[in-house]
Amino acid sequence: MLQISVINEATTIGDANVQAMIPAFAQQWNGDLEPVWGVGQANFTFVPNGATPDAGTWWVVFLDDSDQADALAYHDLTDEGLPISKVFVRTILADNSSVSVGATHEICEMAADPWLNGAYQDPQGTFWAAEICDPVEADQYGYQIGDILVTDFVTPNWFAHQHAQGQIDLKNYAQAAFEVLSGGYAQKFDPQKGWQQINGARAMHSQMVVHPPHGSRRERRARAWRNWRRSERVFRTR
Repeated sequence: MLQISVINEATTIGDANVQAMIPAFAQQWNGDLEPVWGVGQANFTFVPNGATPDAGTWWVVFLDDSDQADALAYHDLTDEGLPISKVFVRTILADNSSVSVGATHEICEMAADPWLNGAYQDPQGTFWAAEICDPVEADQYGYQIGDILVTDFVTPNWFAHQHAQGQIDLKNYAQAAFEVLSGGYAQKFDPQKGWQQINGARAMHSQMVVHPPHGSRRERRARAWRNWRRSERVFRTR
């Protein structure tokens, strides 16, 4: 079973608050995400102050301030080359957004696209980035697991995968493949222009293409791979 270390390096959220989220992380991954996306089972373990995460574990790290422009959270790779989700608590709170939604957003996307290189091709041949929470990412589309608000996520039907019928996203907000809801976004690949970000509106035909902010996870996806820089190890022994 995949092991995921949950680490609190933030001063703006207490260990008890982070620990209270962990059952929701596990329930969403194992009960909601795995049946839809086949990501396998995972176990989440809180790493106490002064302890070092076990080698070979994936990480979810809570930090105070974003280290990338305009990013509330993102997933990347550790110095071991393994997936990490960074959650910037003070930055999220300043944006009046939910910390638990931000955390579960990155956890779900880390599960579905751990190496940051996934994409799905639509029937017209366009490739869409495998970011399964972005199209429905706003807090208003989240749902409760116990007392914890977690993110919604799209199903393979959002990508018109095998032209399957059924839910477009877990909570049934989207009505059609490739619909980007208000407050959401998606990325598709244009052979002439590279990766293009689409900002959502309720109607698919009202979408607007914009360039992602420099330094954001979405902007890094658009870079040539040889220009990527692996995330520095963020855990510090206290």
